[in-house]
Amino acid sequence: MKIQFSNKRIIHDAVTVWYEAGPEVDMVMDLKALTFRPGSLDAIYSFHVLDHFFPDEARKALVCWKMCLKPKGMLYLVVDDFELLTRSFISGDFPVDFFNDNFSHPMYFTRDNLLVYCIEAGFKPDSPTIWYGDIPDQFKKAKFELVFSIIND
Repeated sequence: MKIQFSNKRIIHDAVTVWYEAGPEVDMVMDLKALTFRPGSLDAIYSFHVLDHFFPDEARKALVCWKMCLKPKGMLYLVVDDFELLTRSFISGDFPVDFFNDNFSHPMYFTRDNLLVYCIEAGFKPDSPTIWYGDIPDQFKKAKFELVFSIIND
């Protein structure tokens, strides 16, 4: 079984799990404490969820998500790329109001600190793949997104 954390269907053959009901939501669940049986999920797609948690919540969620994945199951993490955002702000690509309106979250991630969070959750340091473009046959990557795919070893 594949699940996606989103309030709209992005991956067409995945169950949509969100923290509140909605027209495209299949299951309502606490995203920080999933109730799936350990080792029961083939894939988890997390679309801009981690950057809405505080650090301790993100750590606990990643541990929970890893536990729910089958061996060789895949975790896809999509967050805002803080390094790219700040460089874009400094270069004048967008004003601070645009940043505040679109990217105000409790947490921000770079490649390095997202890797640290994944390692702390028990993923192997060499297991993440960083995607610089779209994930073929899965979903499109937006310009300001950081996307990791991680195999549960």
